[in-house]
Amino acid sequence: MHNLYRILNSEINENFFNYEILFSDKNHPIFQAHFPENSLLPAFLQIDIASNLLEKKVILIKKAKFINPILPNDKIKFEINNKNNSFLVITKKDNQKCSEFTFVTE
Repeated sequence: MHNLYRILNSEINENFFNYEILFSDKNHPIFQAHFPENSLLPAFLQIDIASNLLEKKVILIKKAKFINPILPNDKIKFEINNKNNSFLVITKKDNQKCSEFTFVTE
């Protein structure tokens, strides 16, 4: 995932984490590998990115719903709420939900 995205802004409170990230262009190997003619971010990487942002290891995915694709050069908000090491993550692009998933960490 080297250079796949960069963090533009972050807001971290006790139980709420908000990150705005910018994805690389379509030349990144991840986008090249996942539908080269119609590049998009693989859904599992959204979970992986959230766990990396939190510096936590996912041990269980409770639910996951992927609604709209994340494309190269997209600016995405990761809104993360923590409740007893269960994290609800909502990703948004232009105020439209891209995904919603919940996972448990150690």
